[in-house]
Amino acid sequence: RLARWALLLMLALGTWNVVGRYVGLAVGRNLSSNALIEGQWHLFDLMVLLALGYALQTDDHVRVDVLQSRWSPRRQGRVELAATLGLLLPFVLVVLITSLAPTLRSWQLWEVSPDPGGLPRYWVKSLIPLGFLLLGLQGVAQAIRLLHGRPPTSHDHGGEG
Repeated sequence: RLARWALLLMLALGTWNVVGRYVGLAVGRNLSSNALIEGQWHLFDLMVLLALGYALQTDDHVRVDVLQSRWSPRRQGRVELAATLGLLLPFVLVVLITSLAPTLRSWQLWEVSPDPGGLPRYWVKSLIPLGFLLLGLQGVAQAIRLLHGRPPTSHDHGGEG
């Protein structure tokens, strides 16, 4: 839900930034700002990074299933488990490890944008480890389901419980 609201707000900000630029030129006044422009990409980050785990849970991620559609459910599960354990979880771990130090440093410095009137950056940098932590937890849940012979995701968007 948060990602949906972030999308709507991001679109509204983007529209204002474009319209404000042209109207501002016509009236001779700046109607946009670095904060509004940065707010747009902060909302994009929020939307994408917090939705990663949900996209995996609901099977809404990009999947190339040209071969998989021809496989038996058992083979699909084995390949899915191998991909989760061999690709997804190691990638998540690498991102978590490499993003923690810069995120903590950003909080220590109360990092802000170098652009005049820009926004704080420390909180948006926190979305990287948080988003990948959520993705990793969902990957672990998926692996557990696969190990127990259950489908990894629920296609009805209601979850399996």
